[in-house]
Amino acid sequence: MDPVTISLAVGVASKAFDAIKSGFAMGRDLEQMSGDLSRWMGASSDIDQAEKQAKNPGVFGKVFGGGSIEATALQAYAAKKKLEEQRYELKIFLNLTHGPQAYDELLQMEGQIRKQRQETIYKQQQLRKQIGEGVAWLFLVLVIGGFLLLLVSVFTKSYAKGKIYNAPKDYTTQQKINNGTIILPTMTLCRLKTQKVYKDKMACIYVGAQKTYEMEFTDIRIGCPKQYRCVVNKNSSIPNIDDVMKSLRDIAK
Repeated sequence: MDPVTISLAVGVASKAFDAIKSGFAMGRDLEQMSGDLSRWMGASSDIDQAEKQAKNPGVFGKVFGGGSIEATALQAYAAKKKLEEQRYELKIFLNLTHGPQAYDELLQMEGQIRKQRQETIYKQQQLRKQIGEGVAWLFLVLVIGGFLLLLVSVFTKSYAKGKIYNAPKDYTTQQKINNGTIILPTMTLCRLKTQKVYKDKMACIYVGAQKTYEMEFTDIRIGCPKQYRCVVNKNSSIPNIDDVMKSLRDIAK
C-alpha cells in the first residue's frame, strides 16, 4: 500500500468519524450509523494492513523500494496513531450514550469486517504481490542467464579464432621469423683448414667468414668433410693444437 492509498484511507476514516460524531450528537443509534461505522472500521483495517506490509516489504521491496518503504511505514504509523485517538473518542461516546456493552459489540463488528477484508481484499493483494515477485525473479534469472550465455558465446568464439583480448596470436614459425620473434643465426660456409689424428679419432678444424673457427670430432673411418654450413662466430680464437690433441686423447679413452 503506497502513501497515496494511506492518505485516502485516513481521509475516509476521518469523514466517517465526523459523521459518527454528528450521529451521536443527533441521538442516532448504532444501527442507523452502521454504514459510517463500517467505512471507519474498513479504513482502520486498511491502515493496519499497510503498516504490516511496510514492515515486511519482501526482497524486491527492500532492494528497490529504498526510501519509499520508510516513508510508507512512517505515514502508516502516523495514520494508525490518529485512528487510535479516534477509537478512544469513539469508545468514550459509546460508553456515555449506550454503555460499555455497545463498545464490545462494536469490536465484534470490527473483527468480522477485518476478517472479511483479510479473506478478500488482502488475500488478493498478497496473491498479486507473490505473482509480481515471481515474475520479477523469473525475469532476473532470464536476464542473468542470458548475459552469462552471451559471455560464454563471445569468449568461446574469440578463443576459437585466437582473438581473446590481450592473448598472444599463434603465429607460424615463418611469421615469427618475419616479425623478428625468432631470430635465426647468421650462417657461413666453413671450410676444412686442418685436421689432427689420434688413434682412430680425428679433430677437424674449419674456418669461415669473419674469422669464424669451428672444431668438430669424428671417426677416422668417416674422415673430415671438406666444408659445411656453420654459425658465424666473429673473431673467434683458432683452436690450440695442444688442446686439440688433449681432446682427442680424452675421446679415445
